[in-house]
Amino acid sequence: MKMSKLGYFSEFLLFPPLVLVATLLAFRSSQPPAPLTWTVVYGAGLVAWTLLEYVLHRVLFHHAPVLSGIHDRHHQSPQDLIGTPAWASVVIGLVAIASPAWVALGFDLGTAATGGLVTGYLWYVFVHYATHHWQPRRDSYLYRARLRHARHHHLSHSGNFGVTTALWDHVFGTAIEASAPKFRRAK
Repeated sequence: MKMSKLGYFSEFLLFPPLVLVATLLAFRSSQPPAPLTWTVVYGAGLVAWTLLEYVLHRVLFHHAPVLSGIHDRHHQSPQDLIGTPAWASVVIGLVAIASPAWVALGFDLGTAATGGLVTGYLWYVFVHYATHHWQPRRDSYLYRARLRHARHHHLSHSGNFGVTTALWDHVFGTAIEASAPKFRRAK
């Protein structure tokens, strides 16, 4: 779905307060989690996001009937802000991520895992936007992410599925290392 900037970034207004409130509730429970354990589980959620990002992009965005059509629109018009409405992301997050995490790990650590996943997701949204709309400083993380993502867009749709990291592309043999085309300045 094509969105306004406010719509595209509204998840940054919704998700952090939800994670913060859930985290405060977790630490105010009758048996709060050990901070180190909570931090490790949060970090595991953050790392898990990178794998989830890779799988979603490779499998769903390029092969699932409805999602691949929407993602194809992004490939045709990469400057357009095409994404999921924030309300849908919240519902999907609660149903597919938070609820199963709470069942599997309990509310306290399930919130930690969900918080890590949400942080990773918001980082992905930011990095993906930056790769299409910014001129990052040469040899910076965002510059390398932009080059990697440009290879996906312009050289082959069968590789470089990771936006925030190339790790899983290297693990699964889908990394594209060829040179990318020169960038045109965003309007």
